[in-house]
Amino acid sequence: MSNYFSGEEQPQASKINEKSLADKTLFEKIDLYQNIIKDKIIIYIIERWIFVLVLLLIYLTRMFVTKGYYCLTYCIGIHFLNSFIGFISPLEDPEEAELNSDDSFLPQKNNEEFKPFQRKVKEYTFWSEVCGTLLVAIPMTFFRGFDIPVFWPLLLVYFILIFTLVMRKQIKHMIKYKYLPWDAGKIRYGK
Repeated sequence: MSNYFSGEEQPQASKINEKSLADKTLFEKIDLYQNIIKDKIIIYIIERWIFVLVLLLIYLTRMFVTKGYYCLTYCIGIHFLNSFIGFISPLEDPEEAELNSDDSFLPQKNNEEFKPFQRKVKEYTFWSEVCGTLLVAIPMTFFRGFDIPVFWPLLLVYFILIFTLVMRKQIKHMIKYKYLPWDAGKIRYGK
């Protein structure tokens, strides 16, 4: 190892390796444990989404049993819609790329470079936002202070209207710039 470092770099590298968990602050420890958990569960995609479905069923059951929390449900729905739009949006917006340069976002000819679809919000980040929202919302259904009385059919119609308008805009964007944010329907070459 001494061959790779100069005399000045050797002590710094050993200091970094010798820094123990006891020297870290509480927030550094929490971040470290969070990263350890993330590294262990990131590969279990189907299991993570099943966990989210179970949380969603628990929340919806709690909502129907109490016959309330419609405003909270509406806020959760808007948050999920916002996260989903980030999940299906490209990292680099093609409209901005068109305005800023003469290069197009996607290859238009066979000799141009292929750029794979990169999401603005990664799958794990999307999952953790949805999961975290549900983990906070379920305990909120045990406190009547979060049950704001509203006329729920109006909220439902308003949510459907917002969902339709936002998704129509996103689908037009996908068609215009010819990208699909998921694997289904994409051409696969070879086995």
